[in-house]
Amino acid sequence: MKLASLLVITFFFATTAFAQQTTDPTQDPTALGNAFFKAMLDEDGNTMGKLLANDFFLTSFDGQGVERDLLLQAISGGYVVIDNGTVSEARTRTYNNSAVMTGFWKVKGNVQGNALDYNAAFSVVCAKQGDAWKIVNVQFTPVR
Repeated sequence: MKLASLLVITFFFATTAFAQQTTDPTQDPTALGNAFFKAMLDEDGNTMGKLLANDFFLTSFDGQGVERDLLLQAISGGYVVIDNGTVSEARTRTYNNSAVMTGFWKVKGNVQGNALDYNAAFSVVCAKQGDAWKIVNVQFTPVR
């Protein structure tokens, strides 16, 4: 009985220790893409800044281009507010030092007070820079 109790206690502490470890999204392109959408949902400009390459570029739902600094200002300044967003059918393909994550994003919120309600196909392009993955490009295409 003591052995069984010891094993249960050991398993509990081992599980707790592993569950508390956080993974660095810049070490995996799929985690990086997921972190991008979470940072958008959380309106977290600081985290977003860590995920994006310096030359990042986004093509928005309406075909307009958004550079890194403008996106970070919009997120941090409350100009982009995501009420809810759900990623589905995500798939990541890796090619040496680049990766492409594709899927669909159903999103509701607003941009500068204008309602945002889209179901969009997305592509998130990642590149390995040094020992870390960074997002270099995101494109959203509305699905009709």
